[in-house]
Parts: sequence; structure tokens; C-alpha cells
Amino acid sequence: MIFNLELGLTEIITMIGAGFYLLTIAADWLVTGAASLAKRIGISALVIGLTVVAFGTSMPELVVSVDASLAGNPGIAVGNVVGSNIFNIALILGIAALIQPISCSKSVIRRDVPVMIAVSGLFWYLTQDRLISRAESITLFCLLVIYTIYSYYKASKEPQTEENIEVPAVEPTTLWRELRLIATGFVAMIAGSKLLLHGSVAIARAGGVSDEVIGLTLIAAGTSLPELATSIVAASKGQSDIAVGNVVGSNIFNILGILGVAGVILPLEVSEHMAKIDCPLMMVISLGCLPIMRSDFKITRLEGIILLAAYLGYTWVLFQTPT
Repeated sequence: MIFNLELGLTEIITMIGAGFYLLTIAADWLVTGAASLAKRIGISALVIGLTVVAFGTSMPELVVSVDASLAGNPGIAVGNVVGSNIFNIALILGIAALIQPISCSKSVIRRDVPVMIAVSGLFWYLTQDRLISRAESITLFCLLVIYTIYSYYKASKEPQTEENIEVPAVEPTTLWRELRLIATGFVAMIAGSKLLLHGSVAIARAGGVSDEVIGLTLIAAGTSLPELATSIVAASKGQSDIAVGNVVGSNIFNILGILGVAGVILPLEVSEHMAKIDCPLMMVISLGCLPIMRSDFKITRLEGIILLAAYLGYTWVLFQTPT
């Protein structure tokens, strides 16, 4: 691949690497600060685990997709979300299951996984006219608000099992430090997203690769690093609930929150390939979670290998098929 750009290949790779790094550490700062602040104001660890951690690890996707929308690159905004959701289920849960078989709680299977499937189906339906309008984006965001309130309500009614919920370790700290962590996290995310976006677009333009393929692969993988790190650490510590809940919660937030916000900024055009191939595949992989998780209420190592193979196969086909 030849780069006929003002920046050379080395500079572009450095830009993308720096973007990945900033997004990863920024997500850690943001989640740590938000979790500490949430505890300070009396939100339970259960709710923090289901909302703050899952939504916090999706902040890179939000910042990148919004930035892409503002820059007039809807293909990257949509591809980032669809690619991240496929990455989260197939690759992250696959790797986590290889480390240690993942137990799946009945509440997640009965409540949150069906919501993830329904949300994926709704998004697929909305892409049939190849456009996510502002009105549809507002609807998506409103559904996120409803889901968050519902999750908080259900969590408050369930027995509190704090020992089974892992949240970021928070040392005794001050309100000022918590706010500083959150603010610094947001600033670092914005900087990281710009580096990642500009470097990735440069590769797409120079190599003849579409914005959507870059969004579905490179950017999706980069913005999913916080979910990957969180789920791998959780699996290695035997914290199956956070490994599964982080992925399911992030996927719901990606569609309802990220596309909701990005689509309000600029109506999102969806390519024919995205509408007919990638979105249906995201739906199929989401549906596949139910039988996998319901079989003995765990994801085995063999099922993890199947998930990984599915992702690798999808990525290979993606680069063979013109978009």
C-alpha cells in the first residue's frame, strides 16, 4: 500500500497508536472518576456495575462516532458501532471464555440479552431505507433513557449482592479529584479520537478502503479496547457477571446512545453493504448469544473458539468484499 499523503506511513501509524493509547487511558480515568463520584452520592455498586462501567467503557465509541459525524464521515460513525458490537460479542466474549468458562446469570439472559437483541433488530429495521434520520436518532436516545431508568429500578428491587459486582477500585479521594479525573478523561478521549479518526481516514483514502470498512475493523477494535481489557480482567478473576454484563450493556449503549447522539448531529447514511450484510450479521451474532448462554448458563471454551473463528472469518470476508 502506497501513501501519497503529506504524512508518511510512520507518522500515520504513530498517530493511530497514540489515539488508541489515549482512548484506553482516558476510559480508565473516566470510569474510575465516575464510579467514585457515584459512590459518593449514594448509588449502589450494583447499579454502578450495570451502568457506569458498561457505559463508561463505551465512551471511546461515542466520542469517535460523534467526531466522525461532525466531520461528515457517517460511514465511520455507523461502522464503528456495528463493528464494535460484533467485536464485543465474538472476539471479547470469545477470548474471555478461553481464559475461563463464563457463567451467565439468569437475570442477564432473561432481561438484558433480549433487550440487546431487540435493539439490534430495531437498528437493522431502521437501516432498510439506508438513512437514520434525526427523528429516529432521538427515538433511539429516548429508549436508552427508558432502559437506564428501568435497569436502575429493577436493580433497586433485587437483593444486593455487592460481592459479585466488580467496579473500578477507588481509593479514598476528594470530590475535586473525582471531577478532575472525569474532565481529564473527556479531554483525553477527544484528543485520542481525533488522532485515531484522522489517521484511519488517511489510510482509507490512500489505500482505497472505504470509511465503513475502516470503521467496522480498525476503529471498532480500537474503541473497544476498554471493553476488552475490562472483560479479560474480569474473566481472569472469575467475575463472570461483569465480563458478560459489560459486553451486553455496551452493545445496548452503542446503538441507542452513540447512534442516537451522532444521528442528531447529522442524519446517518447507511450503505447497501452495511444494511444487507453487516447489520444482519450483528443481529445474528446477538441472537446467537441466547442459546450459547442458556446452555448450562455458561460460555464454554469450545463456544469461545467458535465465537473467535466467526469474528476472524467475518474480518477476512470483509476485506475481500467491495463495499
